[in-house]
Amino acid sequence: MRIPASFLLVLAVPLFAQDERRVASPDGQIEFRVAMAQPEPGALFQLAYQVFYHGKTLLATSFLGLDIHNQEPILGANLGLTSSKLESSKQYNSLTAEYMQNGSLGRRLNVEVRVYNDGIAFRYRVPRSVPLDEILLDHEATEFSFAQDVDPQIPLALPLVTEQRGLGWVKISEVPLPNYPRMSLKRADERTVISSLAAKRDSPTVLETTAPLVSPWRIVVIGSSAEKLNDSKIVGSLGGR
Repeated sequence: MRIPASFLLVLAVPLFAQDERRVASPDGQIEFRVAMAQPEPGALFQLAYQVFYHGKTLLATSFLGLDIHNQEPILGANLGLTSSKLESSKQYNSLTAEYMQNGSLGRRLNVEVRVYNDGIAFRYRVPRSVPLDEILLDHEATEFSFAQDVDPQIPLALPLVTEQRGLGWVKISEVPLPNYPRMSLKRADERTVISSLAAKRDSPTVLETTAPLVSPWRIVVIGSSAEKLNDSKIVGSLGGR
């Protein structure tokens, strides 16, 4: 029996529906969506986000998570939404979504998002819980999955600047924190780059700390041209906050 191509396409697209929350920029032109999505049939649902610009997908389903040493699954998989809060200001609108991992002893993960008229910023917050009083972080699995292929000639050093033809320009950067490893990027496939944190010498972990943990801001600046990206004040407004 021949399977219709449209059915195969549906299978190839991660299901993005569970507990979806949305927040838009003050001018309504940028929208951030966060939900639980299934990477592939049969897999655990995992925290993911999407970014829309002028109503079009700019960042497709991009997965989020923290890999805690000797704890499975990844902190970001098999979560249940416990609460969410929207706030507004002149500069940005914000969303804080709080999750608890199903079947665990209470591992929790929160995501804080700010959506500006020229981009978005998000970060992880790990509250203290019995399993996460001490945090040994092996890996941060933050994806940026573009709607179109990323030019393979573009160096992956931060800030990463790339054009999505017909959609806009994007710059990925961070606001580093003193005690958190700096983020670099590596390719996962033609359209997706994923965070990579520098490993510690003679240690399987990249970070040893205690809860509560707040990660650096991960920033996606968006503009109609490469020059517009340089006008953004997002990084400066987030310094240390």
